[in-house]
Amino acid sequence: MFDEDCSSLSAETHGYIQYGLQWQTQGYTERKIRYANEPVIYYQFATDGSGRAIRVVPDGCVDLLFRCDPSRPSALACGTVLKGTEISLEPNAVYFGVRLSYGLSLLLPGLPPKEIVDVQAPFEDALSQYADMAAKLAGRASFPQRIALFERDGLRLVTGDVRAAGIVGYCLATMHRTGGSVTVRELAADTGYSERYLRTKFEHSLGFPPKLYNRIVRFQQALEGVVRGVAPLSDVAAGGGYFDQAHFMKDFKSFSLMTPSQIRSMITAPRT
Repeated sequence: MFDEDCSSLSAETHGYIQYGLQWQTQGYTERKIRYANEPVIYYQFATDGSGRAIRVVPDGCVDLLFRCDPSRPSALACGTVLKGTEISLEPNAVYFGVRLSYGLSLLLPGLPPKEIVDVQAPFEDALSQYADMAAKLAGRASFPQRIALFERDGLRLVTGDVRAAGIVGYCLATMHRTGGSVTVRELAADTGYSERYLRTKFEHSLGFPPKLYNRIVRFQQALEGVVRGVAPLSDVAAGGGYFDQAHFMKDFKSFSLMTPSQIRSMITAPRT
């Protein structure tokens, strides 16, 4: 039976990769910091003047994205997308982002992840107690200074006892630990709850079923293999838990808007 007091919610995970933010922007930099073993990715980039859309992919996380313009600061709370999507950002702007782990995403005060699935919500509406955060961050001159300010004034957003995420958090941890290969039936046997109950809890907390979350975990694991490795794509597919190449290609293109080969070509192409 599942026990909240002894559940392990370590956020060891494959991915949280957003290649569009890294490769379709200028001066991208990031830093991963762990808070009680939960990874938080701080990142910063600038957009060019073209106004072109930027690709985002499913990762199961919530991003807090701040435009650092002292004259027009703004912020968005961005839920996970469920398929490859293109978003528009302000041209000629500097952005500072905070990508929360899946565990911390479940603990955002007053903002269930299900309310912002496929949505970029105004930060001041979603998290009104931090409405002045964008202006404060815009007033800092450097990436390290912005991280330090966020840690000081937004500490509650990047820390917390993820055991409070309950049964859904426990299941997500298991999904990440198994690379998305655990079935709902196995989760039910592990926790002592019925499959129907687990699906209901996922819909209530995340807004989508556990089977889709498993697919997102597998995709992010495969994306990491495509982006960071030189292994043949057949090996990447097998390592990501895909039973055949056709299944791998279909899922990958749906989630990324590109084929694995196109992404590998993108890695070596000159940045524009």
